[in-house]
Amino acid sequence: MKKFIPSRLIFIALAFWIAHIFLRSLLLFRSNPYGFAFVSKPDWYIFHAVCLDFLWIFNSLIAFSLLTALISFVQQKISKKTYPIYGNISAILFALFHSVILLFTLLDHEVQRFLGSHLSFGLVDTYKDTSSIVMFWDYVANDYSVPFLQFFVLALILPATYVCFRLIQKFLAGKSLKIPLIAMAIFYVASYLFVYVIWTGNARMTKLRPVVSLVYNELFDAKRIDRLSSNELAILGSAYQNLWQQVEGDSLWIFPQNETGKKLPLYRIPSEALTSNEELQAKRHQKPNFIVFFLESHRGMNVGYLNPGKPSPTPFLDSLAAYSRAWFRMHTSGLPTTGGVLTSHLGLPHHSQLAEATDLAHVNLPSFASVLSDSGYATHYFSAADPAWDNLGVWMAKWYNAEHYDRSREDDSTFFDYTASFILDSLAHREKPFLATIMSRSNHYPFNFAAGMSDADKQKPLTERIQITMNYTDRQLARFIRSIQNEPWYKNTYLVILADHGFPLGENDVSTMNGSAFSNATWIPFIIHGNGIVPAQDTATAAQIDIAPTILELAGIAVPNIFMGHNLLRGYGSGLSLGAYSKVADIGFKGYRLIARYPLNSGDVDGLFAESDTHQKQNLASQKTEIVQELEAILDTLIRISDYTLETGF
Repeated sequence: MKKFIPSRLIFIALAFWIAHIFLRSLLLFRSNPYGFAFVSKPDWYIFHAVCLDFLWIFNSLIAFSLLTALISFVQQKISKKTYPIYGNISAILFALFHSVILLFTLLDHEVQRFLGSHLSFGLVDTYKDTSSIVMFWDYVANDYSVPFLQFFVLALILPATYVCFRLIQKFLAGKSLKIPLIAMAIFYVASYLFVYVIWTGNARMTKLRPVVSLVYNELFDAKRIDRLSSNELAILGSAYQNLWQQVEGDSLWIFPQNETGKKLPLYRIPSEALTSNEELQAKRHQKPNFIVFFLESHRGMNVGYLNPGKPSPTPFLDSLAAYSRAWFRMHTSGLPTTGGVLTSHLGLPHHSQLAEATDLAHVNLPSFASVLSDSGYATHYFSAADPAWDNLGVWMAKWYNAEHYDRSREDDSTFFDYTASFILDSLAHREKPFLATIMSRSNHYPFNFAAGMSDADKQKPLTERIQITMNYTDRQLARFIRSIQNEPWYKNTYLVILADHGFPLGENDVSTMNGSAFSNATWIPFIIHGNGIVPAQDTATAAQIDIAPTILELAGIAVPNIFMGHNLLRGYGSGLSLGAYSKVADIGFKGYRLIARYPLNSGDVDGLFAESDTHQKQNLASQKTEIVQELEAILDTLIRISDYTLETGF
């Protein structure tokens, strides 16, 4: 009987390990698509990557070898003969398994480069729409590393791996495998000690997590959301309600202690004093219109009125802010666009673990738009980008009477012209008030979508291009408002203008949307303009979770809700802001802004900044440890109760 030795499995494993080393090097030692280094210290990553890949590949080698040996043993017991075909089948399956993993690894690396996060089932579901292909093509074509390199690697990686396999096979064929196996075993132990004992690091390990681990996490760990027990729910709910009332500053809202209130601690109802309030009744009788603008990627760090003394790409917005209530410390509550738009509607921060736009699309959650729809408003959502691309269309269909998108209107000029015409010709002539929510596009990465941009402008650095595209959107916004400002109904219309999010351009060593919550990504403009709005520069801490209750207050509508935010026009206190992003959360409270990894781990804090330090130049985390601990406790309470509410629904 010829002894079975899985030599081909060893050769295949080594060939694919070399292929993974190549992909890791391609990821770590070049820039991301935005022109910034993917990691600032690739030498701190590459050895860990090599070791991690060897560990899981060696484990798979053992698993397939045992499977082959088991099949061979069973077959031999049955027929008393040895059939080499079983070794061949095992080698083929082993090669197919690693081929699939290798291709998904390439995809995972590209997702990391573009979004700063790993590939996940939720992400795939979000971007499964065919229109995503067009956007993907734009991203690849504008890759600041090597455009279209991904396609060449995709086409050549498997043939190159096969060539590598043949070379290894030629070199080791006919030789004893004893020494290579001993060397592999020694390297396995050394790798384990290196990455798990000698030089650990949670953030690095998360970034380098191989695809096989991601699949395991998605199947077995990712959906294990922290379900709250009734006792935990009661404790967290009570803490939240006390804090909410403290920030609100009055008792015009009641948290009922009935069965609904116990199940949903965020649920609050208006008191009789509020519903009978004459000022609120007058607003409701007034039936004002609302035009809500979400300006794509408008960073607070670039907007003129937020940075006096610096050249401004937004002169019209700056002039409008002078005659409006303008908030100087407004932050997003979710990233990217899906997070910013959803949190603004829902009055809740983005879910800390789930891809909210897809994973929670089945949950019944009200928004300011759905409340206005139920109150007799004509509600229309206008978008220059395809709402189906990131699954926002599913949510807008729940809340709005109609959605407006056409691929011929993706430029802000044609898009704003169409929207203004529709409002003038249709919405303004109905006997009911209207809500028009408008999502722009031209200031989207790679910041070259502005119509008429010269080739020279398109070749400028991102930090200059964003100035050009923001200015372009600002001019279109000016044309839009000037086209409607003389209409009789305009005097009974509130303009609410904010950004969906900012965009990191290297500040705080961050250049991707996910995985951070610094001001470059979260600080945004926010103004309200309209009859009765007293112009003011408001420095209260605010966030997109405050949008929904503020709009409904302006409409004179007080209904039971689960909004975590506050009416920003109440004129009380210094406010509270809250946001959840990709494994990061932040809170602004008591004059400070804390940015921390989430779920919270001891010492895993990105920074503590004074709220007045809007550009976040001075990190106070090491100096203000008591404040860090206090804000961490509040942050954990709020995120846990918010996640629970998002999963439970209304």
